Formats: sequence, structure tokens, C-alpha cells
Amino acid sequence: MLGAVLWGGLADKLGRKQCLIISLSINAAFAFLSSFVQGYGFFLFCRLISGFGIGGTLPIVFAYFSEFLSREKRGEHLSWLCMFWMIGGLYASIMAWSIIPHYGWGFSMGTNYHFHSWRVFVVVCSLPCIASLVALKFMPESPRFLLEIGKHDEAWMILKQVHDTNMRAKGEPERVFTVANIKTPKQVDEFIEIQSSTGTWYQRSLVRFTTTFKQVLDNILYCLTAQYRMNTLFLAIVWFTMALSYYGLIVWFPDMIRYYQEEAYKSREKNFHNEEVKHFTFNFTLENQVHKNGTYFNDK
Repeated sequence: MLGAVLWGGLADKLGRKQCLIISLSINAAFAFLSSFVQGYGFFLFCRLISGFGIGGTLPIVFAYFSEFLSREKRGEHLSWLCMFWMIGGLYASIMAWSIIPHYGWGFSMGTNYHFHSWRVFVVVCSLPCIASLVALKFMPESPRFLLEIGKHDEAWMILKQVHDTNMRAKGEPERVFTVANIKTPKQVDEFIEIQSSTGTWYQRSLVRFTTTFKQVLDNILYCLTAQYRMNTLFLAIVWFTMALSYYGLIVWFPDMIRYYQEEAYKSREKNFHNEEVKHFTFNFTLENQVHKNGTYFNDK
């Protein structure tokens, strides 16, 4: 949640693409590092920072993707984007099932360092994040953000590229990109930009920091204004219930599955009392069998 608040606000200042790259890099770096650390405290710290990066990707990726879509297609394509959450869950499950049971995949260096198969699984789970970083290098910045900071020419070029790609896909490459009207988002105060370009390096850094912090705070408070208060409340309730049900089931299901496995194992238990076995060869497993007060003579 803290990552979503911070990186979501910074995305309006630094750009959707740049903040998405930073948050993904934090996630990938600390997830990869967590597979090699040995202490529980350091491992928990790495996963915490990795989660801080994940929290930033969630709000940014939806905003970044939706700002390339037309209004009538936005809901459909955002639903396709959500589908990759389930695909990621299947990927993690398949990798866990394929890797973790293979205990021989690990190695040891002395008595203090052990690299087990579950650590290989953690490394493999960070690979999609690294692949996303590589793919983002070839993606353009959000045209809406470029309009916000006054880079209109770059925004037009990106919109024209999107238009031309869509027209070629529809078999109409001759269609010309035209814009009838556009509502330009509010730009950053020019006086603040002038202040951030003058004075000493310390003053410039202080102005940039305070300006960025104020913009992040203003974005949060803007969601609580009378115009958007109810929408913010409803969305918060929806996301809270989704997170509660999703992560709650993740925590609860393993315990329930283990409970049912133990009950099924106990139901197949066989008990033998005061049994006398002579000259018998056991060529089968005695697993899940309880023998009490038995006598065994010349058995194999």
C-alpha cells in the first residue's frame, strides 16, 4: 500500500514509464537477492522492499496502459490486462510444483551457506519481472503525461504512431492522423520550474524534493475532494475486499489442504493388536500401519 501511494504519486511527476521501470527494478533486484540471503531477518527485509516495488507497479501499469486506449475500448482491454494476474499465478504454481520437490537442485558451500531448490524457485519467479523491464525499454512514454509536462510534439508523435499501427492492422494504411480537439491537462507551475533551475545544488535539490512531495500529497488529497470522494470510497472498498479475499484465501487454503490430507491419511490407517507373525516375508510397505503388542518370529 505504501508503494502504491508513493509510486502512484511520483508517476505524475516523473512519468509513468520511468516510475514503472524503477518499481520493477526494485522488485526484481530484491526478489533476486532474497534467494541468496541466509538469515531470516535479511530475507524478510528483502521481501519487504520487493513488495514495496510491487505496490508501485499495480496502480501505474493500469494508468499507463489505459492512457493508450480509447474510451470505448478501455474496459475490454483492461480486463485482458487483469487476466495476466491469473497467468502469473499459474506460472508460479507450475514452477513451484516443478522445482521445489527436486531437493538435489541445491548446493552447499561449507556449513553456513545452503542454496536449496526453493531458492531456485524464487529466482525463476523474478524472471518475468526482468523480462518486463527489457520490454519497457521499447515502449513509449504515456502521451497524457507528455501533454501534462508540455511536451506536445512528443505526445503527437506517439499518438500518430499508435494511429498508424492501428490503421495498418485494419487494412487502411492511407488514413491520415488528425485531431479535432484535445483537452490539455494542467501543467506544472512554471515558477517552480524556474526555482528548481537556479541557486545552489542544495537549494535546487530542496526545491525539487519539496515540489515532488507536495505534488504527491496533492494527488492524494485531490482524491478526497467532494467531486471524487465517493468514487474514491467505493474503489477503496472494492480493492479492500478483493485483497482481503485473495490474500486471505492464499493464507487459508494451504492450511485447509494440509488438514484434509492429514484426515485422509488417518482414515487409511490400519491397526493391529496382539498379532503373531511367523516365517513371513514383508515385500510391501508398512506405512500408515500401527502394530501393538505383536510377536514376530523369523520374519523378513
